[in-house]
Amino acid sequence: MHFFSSTKAGHLAHIGTTAFLGQVASHELIPPDPTKIENYGHLIIQALVALVTIWATVRKALQRPEEVVRVPVEVVPVDKAAHQSDQSNGNGLE
Repeated sequence: MHFFSSTKAGHLAHIGTTAFLGQVASHELIPPDPTKIENYGHLIIQALVALVTIWATVRKALQRPEEVVRVPVEVVPVDKAAHQSDQSNGNGLE
């Protein structure tokens, strides 16, 4: 199958059709309104945020829970200043 015709009339018809379609396209197409461009930009950003949010939610849901390590109370370090502040009246004036 040939894209272009092999005859002179076919070539001229192709050139004429292309020129006509070019004229129609150039007169019918107008540049987009800047507010439309801005609105489409906002829609694209919102769609990207939605996709990332969904991806993160699914990823978190499929994640294995972290293993909890149980430590005896005797091993946990205790801050002595925290115990002394528990005995104060809270205003710093003893």
